[in-house]
Amino acid sequence: MIEVNLHPGGAKGGATARRSLRLPSFGRGGPSASGRDPWTIAAIAVPAVVLLAIGWMWFSARSHRAELNDRIAVAVEDSTRLSDLRLLSDSLIAREARIRQRLDLVQSLDGGRFVWPHVLDEIGRSLPAYTWLTLVRREAPFPDLRIQVDGLAANPLAITRFVRNLEESPYIAEARILGSQQQVIENVAAQAFQLMVTYEVPPDELLTFEPLVN
Repeated sequence: MIEVNLHPGGAKGGATARRSLRLPSFGRGGPSASGRDPWTIAAIAVPAVVLLAIGWMWFSARSHRAELNDRIAVAVEDSTRLSDLRLLSDSLIAREARIRQRLDLVQSLDGGRFVWPHVLDEIGRSLPAYTWLTLVRREAPFPDLRIQVDGLAANPLAITRFVRNLEESPYIAEARILGSQQQVIENVAAQAFQLMVTYEVPPDELLTFEPLVN
């Protein structure tokens, strides 16, 4: 009987072949027991780090969003308050403008109220000795105020002196002689005259009335 050995090297070679077909052991006693695989560690650590980073970013964004919402609410409240204050300010400004307009109208109407007394006072102050007035009449209204003044003087020199005194007044622009003639009154000779006196607005420092609005 003939036997054929199919394993080269006999039983020893078969044992060797069986040992060579074994897979490496990863157990505690295997060759990798001294350290873990870095790729496995990376595969576990990277997702964990990414999740932590995403969580931190989410919480940070949420906190920042809450802070922005608080700021927006404060800004809206301030804007509403400022809008109300602006409406109130505009209302007060418009009211002040209307009041000032009315006061300006009253002041413009009242501006010539004391003109006539000033003019009469200046005429009386400019009157020289031995001169009498017989007529003081307004010929044109304010502001182009013109006044006719008639009177009697002892001589023509008194009339000339009267005209010069009137023109020296800051309230009189011109004093013009319209006519002069001699008259006999109660056996006394006198010089009758007619003047046209023109009013002018004096400088501001000479005005005695106070403005209605500062």
